[in-house]
Amino acid sequence: MASLTPEKLRRNLLALREYLIGQQQSIQRSALKSESGRFSARAPINMAESASDEQELDLMASRLTASSETLAEIDDALGRLDTGQFNVCEECHMEIGLRRLEIRPWSRLCIKCQRQLEEEES
Repeated sequence: MASLTPEKLRRNLLALREYLIGQQQSIQRSALKSESGRFSARAPINMAESASDEQELDLMASRLTASSETLAEIDDALGRLDTGQFNVCEECHMEIGLRRLEIRPWSRLCIKCQRQLEEEES
């Protein structure tokens, strides 16, 4: 396996960023279509259909929120790349493993600190 370089990490982050922006645009278009259909002359066949439409819009909103949060993390990671701090854990200040950065390139924490945070939150 080739070593992860800052340049490769930047390319990975930028590709993921572009993908997420495309996904957001697709979700937004779908939401607009769905929302405009709700106000057309066609009334829902029944309450179940209406509830299903609401559930679909809620799911779209959740996906938009999650991708927005990930985009913010990616932008932060790109900033850390610019300062040379991309592989430094924000908690213990030790190096974040390259394997972790390959899997989740916007990681702020090493695996040990991430697990500790998750245990504290549960």
